Amino acid sequence: MLFVFDTNVLISAALVEGVCRLAFDIGKAQGIARSEETFRELAKTLEKPRLQKYLTNETKIDFLANFLKLSQFIGITEKIAVCRDPKDDMFLELAVSCQASALITRDGDLLSLHPFRGIPIVSVTNFIKLYS
Repeated sequence: MLFVFDTNVLISAALVEGVCRLAFDIGKAQGIARSEETFRELAKTLEKPRLQKYLTNETKIDFLANFLKLSQFIGITEKIAVCRDPKDDMFLELAVSCQASALITRDGDLLSLHPFRGIPIVSVTNFIKLYS
């Protein structure tokens, strides 16, 4: 199994204990996919000024290093342009490229596409219910 996590879920998992961290822990026990583009967005988002008061540089580096170790790199096999927010297409591309078991997000633009080409797009709480 491979799961695709939207950046907003990963950021929440890095910041606080809670449902996003639990979902992330479930995902990493089974398999998490990443692409070059999704990893780049995660790293860039962790550098946003609004997050600096919550994360030390050491915490950010540790989270990114651990994410690289525990996730599987997937090359994108198809460009997709269907989401209302074009920035979210990268998660659909990754999910299709690895034939993900699910895409986990809190983003309404992605959730509205459920299922996408047979891949479930689920909220964090539904993911926990389905896979824990």
